[in-house]
Amino acid sequence: MSPSNTYFIKASVDPSGLFAVCSYFYDKAGQQPVPAGPLSIAQEAGGCQFGQAQGSDLVLLGASFKTLGGHPTMSDSNFCPADAAGMLTISMPTAKVVTKGVVLLFSNPGLVNSLYASSDPEVINDN
Repeated sequence: MSPSNTYFIKASVDPSGLFAVCSYFYDKAGQQPVPAGPLSIAQEAGGCQFGQAQGSDLVLLGASFKTLGGHPTMSDSNFCPADAAGMLTISMPTAKVVTKGVVLLFSNPGLVNSLYASSDPEVINDN
């Protein structure tokens, strides 16, 4: 399958009960898995979208992201909440190739009584 700028996530709680374990898919139904490795988008896309796949045990709340190799500071411009449809967009430059580390934030469905962070997928705009 050719690279997309939209990826869907099925997340569940890891055995320790502390983190989210994520699987990535090209489709919302969660039937077309993305191979392991950095998530690749076209340089001209300008952003990478993440959405909640059907059948996810956890609800996608938002993401924190940072360009790798850049300054280690974080600000409010490094966070993006998910919208009502369970989608969010991480902005990416179009003039140069960069890799961003992303930490996705999830909660239990219904009553938010715990928050779970994902391991950080990397997004690179090199296609």
